[in-house]
Amino acid sequence: MMKLKEVEISVPKELRKEEVVIALAVELYREGKLTLKQASDLAGFCVEDFMRILSERDISVINWDVEELEKEMKNANS
Repeated sequence: MMKLKEVEISVPKELRKEEVVIALAVELYREGKLTLKQASDLAGFCVEDFMRILSERDISVINWDVEELEKEMKNANS
């Protein structure tokens, strides 16, 4: 289970809390700091819906590093 830390930030009034949390989850996923599951949980969505959000923002749902990609390619060729 992921340990959580509470943070407080100030944002312009015209931004809804949900928008900010989604943007944060998307960016942390894009940077590889959160897994797909962790980011979807942070954003408050199931994994499928979060994948749609990523897709709408042109962010790949496959966030592998080179080593993981090579492993997957090797497994696919087996």
